[in-house]
Amino acid sequence: MKWMLPAALALLWAPVAQAQIVVSEGTGAGHACFLRARGGVGLQEGVETCSLAIRQGMMDVNDLAGTYDNRGVILDQLGRRDEADADFLKALSLRPGLGDAYVNHGAVLIRRMEYAQALDAISRGIALGPSFLHVAYYDRALALQRLGRNQEAYDDLRKALALQPDFVRASEALKGFTVVRVPVRQKG
Repeated sequence: MKWMLPAALALLWAPVAQAQIVVSEGTGAGHACFLRARGGVGLQEGVETCSLAIRQGMMDVNDLAGTYDNRGVILDQLGRRDEADADFLKALSLRPGLGDAYVNHGAVLIRRMEYAQALDAISRGIALGPSFLHVAYYDRALALQRLGRNQEAYDDLRKALALQPDFVRASEALKGFTVVRVPVRQKG
């Protein structure tokens, strides 16, 4: 099977996705930060809630790393990419095995057009087991496509949809591909 991209590269301009980290309900502001990151509304208040949780210092290292990651998601949604990336990297400094933070860092790198670095970060996040694997495959597909590795991008989009069949971004991105079946010649 071979595939081709049409002239309008829909995937090239597709938005990246990000994943939030569940922070224990017992952490008060940290959990409220997670809910704001997940909901995508009241973003400025979300940043303040997350910052309060971090300042309070009443969380274990896992929840603190998750709160930095969640604040980064909110900051990214606000277009404050550098601050968001600083939070993703802080989360990784606290918890180096946090797959979601690698995926989210990779999403920022895609927006900076640093596709090879994004691919590395997202692939590492996938290997570590992010909370939202379908998001990771989608973002990695974006990096792969921008690096001209279209077959791998197509495969990752299909993986994203296999994991989350109603994932609209991946479904829409796949519409940018045309699959062409090429007969295999027999030697003889």
